[in-house]
Amino acid sequence: MTFKLRRLRLRALTEEGWYGAEIGFVNGLNVLWADNTMGKSTCIQGMLYVLGLERMLSPRREIPLPHAMTSYLTTDSGKNVKVLESDVTLEMENSAGTIVTINRPVISKLDDRLVTVQFGPALSDAQGQFRIQRFFVRDPGAAQREDGFHHFLENFLGWELPIVRGYEKDEIKLYLETVFPLFWVEQKSGWSSIPAAIPTYFRIREVHKRAVEFIAGLEAYNIERKREQLNQRLNALTGKWELRWLDLSQHLARAGSRIEAVSQKPTADTDSLASGFISVATTAGWVSLDDHIKALKTVLSELSETAVPTIADNVPEIEAKLADVTAQAEGLNIQRLSIHGISQLKTADVDALQRRIQSLKEDLAKNQDVQKLQRFSGVQWSLTPDRCPTCEQALQDTLLSQNALAAIMPIEDNITYIKSELRMFEDILQRENEEEREREGQLSQLNRDLSEAYSRIRTLRADLISTPNSLSASAVEERVLTERKIKDFADIQTVFDDAIAAFSEMSEDYIQILQEKSSLPEDELSDSDKSKLQRLSELLRDQARQFGFITFKPEDLSISTDTYRPEKEGFEIGFETSASDAIRLKWAYQLGLLELTTTHATNHPGVLVFDEPRQQSSSKISFEQLLIRAATAKHRGQQVIFSTSEDLSILNPITDRIDCAKIVFEGHVLQPLAMNQA
Repeated sequence: MTFKLRRLRLRALTEEGWYGAEIGFVNGLNVLWADNTMGKSTCIQGMLYVLGLERMLSPRREIPLPHAMTSYLTTDSGKNVKVLESDVTLEMENSAGTIVTINRPVISKLDDRLVTVQFGPALSDAQGQFRIQRFFVRDPGAAQREDGFHHFLENFLGWELPIVRGYEKDEIKLYLETVFPLFWVEQKSGWSSIPAAIPTYFRIREVHKRAVEFIAGLEAYNIERKREQLNQRLNALTGKWELRWLDLSQHLARAGSRIEAVSQKPTADTDSLASGFISVATTAGWVSLDDHIKALKTVLSELSETAVPTIADNVPEIEAKLADVTAQAEGLNIQRLSIHGISQLKTADVDALQRRIQSLKEDLAKNQDVQKLQRFSGVQWSLTPDRCPTCEQALQDTLLSQNALAAIMPIEDNITYIKSELRMFEDILQRENEEEREREGQLSQLNRDLSEAYSRIRTLRADLISTPNSLSASAVEERVLTERKIKDFADIQTVFDDAIAAFSEMSEDYIQILQEKSSLPEDELSDSDKSKLQRLSELLRDQARQFGFITFKPEDLSISTDTYRPEKEGFEIGFETSASDAIRLKWAYQLGLLELTTTHATNHPGVLVFDEPRQQSSSKISFEQLLIRAATAKHRGQQVIFSTSEDLSILNPITDRIDCAKIVFEGHVLQPLAMNQA
């Protein structure tokens, strides 16, 4: 997951011929020196440009290169010459040893969104013949589609940038432009923040955290994402379970039945599902469906063993049954009207309860707001009827007896009292709803029994006016009705069994979700993450001490486990540091990320680029220590590139003592080229 910058070439065709520069980079520290305004930052920005990363600097679509590459360049003699064409070429190598040479036009007949890649060291081996492929950049799809350059570059680097949450989109890619600032600091805005000046206009939530998590290889976001996905699965499962339970309950209610011993919410107790059953409303009360079906089968067996009588042999019995069924229908109707009347009264009670609960919730919110204002202001108000709670002036209410004034309940006690009232009324409402569901089941059963009674009355009356030798239709209907009841209840049992099977499957999913949640760390950080942040804190303190950080003791510095920024005693470091100490802290942070790869697996590319690292007049000693520390990258196989205009009288003694490559431009970086060089 590392890469190295091998060679950079800048070329500009002017009215006076070709100008350009070619720079080679090596492992370890590379110090690029040129005087101010001579073009060293052009080299740094040119590398960003050829990689299509200009939106790391600004959301504008303008070319981020100075006039020397876009309009005119100044020669060493001070003459300005017009630029006709220009381009940037960069040769780089990944950790697999694959070398590519990337070219992008600046001023050209070609569109500057075109990137040409040669698969080989085309700058190091100018005579080589290499495969060429073209890509597009800075257009939609450049990071996702196969012909997009950033899609290619991501694969070349061996990265797999995560999908994160955005403000407008639930899922958005963590773009390269948000990651590179953690190891590539450009001069204009790169030094403005710690850990990095990461662009926010991509509308990525907590983009700084996401970028650090990726570079440091932290598992935190994956843990957070996994927990969020599990919660979403849990919510979906809960909704599915509750909907299935409600559908089953309504289906059974239409048959005068109800669910027993089955939870309305997901449960991990699969044994409780096996013990669930159906109750049926009868004139004798609620009985289990199994017992009710057994009773019906007994009745059917008795009826089947008896021959169907003729009307002539059964007139007295028919008349008696007609009287009994008529009386039964009248009794059922009275019960139905009574329950219906109770339901209407209870509906009014439920409405009143709901209004009361809503009122209590509003009162609770108001009291909690008052409590919050008290806490914020640091004042505990004493509310009494004879004093204004706002201005504390005495009030004389002549409509009330002044001897009747009493202390008003403190706000904390008032909140506690309202909460207890709210719980009480919610419990009452829950009981009322349960009783209403039971009444609905009873009404459904009564309506079914009434329908059967009226049907039997019609059949019995038809028997009484039929010919004497006819078979009793009422006796036949009783058998048919009993058989139908048995079949209908058997169908209900089948529906219930299917629902229990579905609940059992959902219960297994519920158990799996709970197990996956329990396997996640209690907080967002894994043990590996904590180890990395602890090591990064150690590196931060060590380097802050080495670079001369003096605002407070370097021992007090650490990396926040929440924001991943430097903090002191749990508080993020803000304006309390001096400007030069802020720069030292940034050096320490980004070098720390680079050195972290020595002890921990990260996604850091092993490259660090600083454009003018000596900001805010950092002391010579600090700058010297920075170069010394950066030079240690060589033995780790890493690469550091610093561009600077530091006085050579200061720089040379330092670079002479350390192992580094020094690239010095005495004049302008862009110099006239011979014909064979162009």
